[in-house]
Amino acid sequence: MKLLFLSDLHDDFWVDADRDLFEGIEDQIGGLDHLLIAGDLTNKPKVRWKYAFERLSKLLPLERVSVFPGNHDFYDFCLDGEDRLEQIASAFGVGYVQKKQLVFGSTRVLCATLWTDFELGAGRTINESHASARMNDFRHIRVASKGYRKLRPSDLVLAHRNQLDWLSGALAEDFDGQTFVATHHAPHPSALDSQHDNIAAAYASDLSELILKHRPERWFFGHCHGGKNSSVGDTQLINVSLGYPDEIADPAARIRDLIFEI
Repeated sequence: MKLLFLSDLHDDFWVDADRDLFEGIEDQIGGLDHLLIAGDLTNKPKVRWKYAFERLSKLLPLERVSVFPGNHDFYDFCLDGEDRLEQIASAFGVGYVQKKQLVFGSTRVLCATLWTDFELGAGRTINESHASARMNDFRHIRVASKGYRKLRPSDLVLAHRNQLDWLSGALAEDFDGQTFVATHHAPHPSALDSQHDNIAAAYASDLSELILKHRPERWFFGHCHGGKNSSVGDTQLINVSLGYPDEIADPAARIRDLIFEI
């Protein structure tokens, strides 16, 4: 089976730049058994997700596509609005796989956004203050259940804990085959490069203990456009970010590299 793991499509940015992400590889995309979008499909999802799905539908049947959100998929929207995101995806036949498992033969893929715990480096208190001043997330995302107030780092820590609890439980379940994990945020600081130094805690958590305990074969992550592949124990950490149009000259070549055969 051929699976494409792809994060950080930012489809709306590519449309605005009048560039086709998949130009020259349409046949390869059409031949995929599955495409998993690991977050950051678009900003403003209530308006733009449907246009992204319409474009994807011209390349492959949408029942072969699954998605879970990244931070940008909540921009001009609310953190606690995932029911609406699932409705939009389901209306197009796209699987919504937040805290869900996909199974392809003898391979399972455990999927979650997995926001960070803000514990890297200087520690949570300093990191939360720094991130709230630096990151656009805290200007463009709201929390509907709290009177549509602006997002706070503490909201993301709670979301991280919830998703990490699910993931820990899923990894502990017996499975006769290989286990992959797919998250939007990175599971280890080794995935980051120097551009993330000042705000590393907004991009990754240190999940070494979890990884070494359960030893999934591969952990796919995004969010870190300039991030790198690494490993923790026997687990390969694989960056599947695409990025913005001004960051990548040949998106087709990058996408080819992210097609995996199992």
